Amino acid sequence: MLIFHFNKGFSKLLICGGYPTQYKDTCEVISLESSTTTCKNPPNFPAKLEGAIGGIGFKGKAIICGGDQNGAYTNRCYSLENNEWVPSDSMNSARAYASAAQLQDGKILVTGGSTGGLAFLKTAEMLVEEEWENTIPSLTVTIGDHCMVTVNSTTVMAIGGFQNGQRSGKTFYFTFGEESWTEGPELKSKRACHSCGRIRRAEGSQEMSIIVAGGVGENILSSVEILDEGSNEWQSGPRLPFGISWSQMIEDQNGGVVLVGGQSLSNPYHDSIYQLPHGGPDAVWTEMEQKLKTGKSHHTAFLVPDNLAECF
Repeated sequence: MLIFHFNKGFSKLLICGGYPTQYKDTCEVISLESSTTTCKNPPNFPAKLEGAIGGIGFKGKAIICGGDQNGAYTNRCYSLENNEWVPSDSMNSARAYASAAQLQDGKILVTGGSTGGLAFLKTAEMLVEEEWENTIPSLTVTIGDHCMVTVNSTTVMAIGGFQNGQRSGKTFYFTFGEESWTEGPELKSKRACHSCGRIRRAEGSQEMSIIVAGGVGENILSSVEILDEGSNEWQSGPRLPFGISWSQMIEDQNGGVVLVGGQSLSNPYHDSIYQLPHGGPDAVWTEMEQKLKTGKSHHTAFLVPDNLAECF
């Protein structure tokens, strides 16, 4: 069962890189708790960055890996230590527009990604303490521009994206201890460049569902899909206010999700943050008072421990 849990002590959002080009090395921190809280910006990232993965690694360090760094797809990683980006152990494969799932104890599992254009990988690797291990089996398809979600403490899910060179709605589960990925329920809409996470099933519920939002199909999508625990069929969820892709979805402290930045037909670099409190039929996306200092798409964003951010 997917049981609701708070991200206690994780109310600060780190955002790095992404378009527009002149801001691809900038980082900022935003408090999701209060619009009146101001946070000091971290130092600029060591490279112009897009399409990278990030999370919290060993000993609670924020780490960003891969992506397009200074115009080249790379395996390089940097961790934020003492307010400085320092080189960390590199991934085994260079990959951009991969996706990652945050696991317990500073582990991060990354799948797929591009080595250039639509040349995507099917391999997976996992950050364990301070090194990347090739202990996770490859998927059965090449995959990129997808998203990943941590289903529970033993299972992750890869969703949609470009699979074997085609936009897809297929999903895949991996449970630790198993020898292969298992195909899951197919999305109602094929989509890539979307975002996903876990959300409280309904107001007051302690159970969690998987949510997928936006992305690119035949056009830029505003549709949302939700998969309840135990179900084999995705259901339509509360629609976004407009079609958006290349955004980042973050699970907040209250069981909802926030959608950070992104690209729409009317605006290539949104500075807005939208929040959905739960996945029930009466839920509505609302724009938060907090905004990015600079509108972003193709960026990297994730929650960091409150003690890593200097806010006042």
